[in-house]
Amino acid sequence: MNYWLLASCSALLISINGYGAVQDTVSSKNWYAMLPLKGFKLNSHYGIRVHPVTGERYSFHKGIDIAGKNQVVVSLLPGIIDKIGYTSIMGNYVAIRYGGYTVYYAHLSKIYCSVAQVVATGYPIGFTGSTGRTTGEHLHISVLRGGLSVNPLYFLMIILSISGEELKHYLHGG
Repeated sequence: MNYWLLASCSALLISINGYGAVQDTVSSKNWYAMLPLKGFKLNSHYGIRVHPVTGERYSFHKGIDIAGKNQVVVSLLPGIIDKIGYTSIMGNYVAIRYGGYTVYYAHLSKIYCSVAQVVATGYPIGFTGSTGRTTGEHLHISVLRGGLSVNPLYFLMIILSISGEELKHYLHGG
């Protein structure tokens, strides 16, 4: 897997604006995506890894961890808050439904939204933290489609590279 290419694409998109937004100024719908934090430094990738807390050698990480300290976490896209909760693993989390995808934002220290709330791209949903099982403050992102785990880096690359009707079609299918 070519993670340097994915990181390079993310770095390029970050330079467009602070959150890596790619805005569609032509579409009347103004559908666009942005990164959840102002910076993007990947701390842990999706897939098999040595678990940083348990030491388990072949632990499958169903998301990515993005470095972030004392940062506001924003919604990637326009969506609806599906769940808010706490687990011993994810800590405080917010799950947002974006069409056929659900994105989990985890380990939050604060949550700024409520269930069933409709949020726009860039809406502040929480604050980075280290709740749950962590080795330090960061943002964990998991993506599900039809209940199955999707690599968040691929998801981010796609949503950040398209906008308008094309983005809406990708998220909602059809």
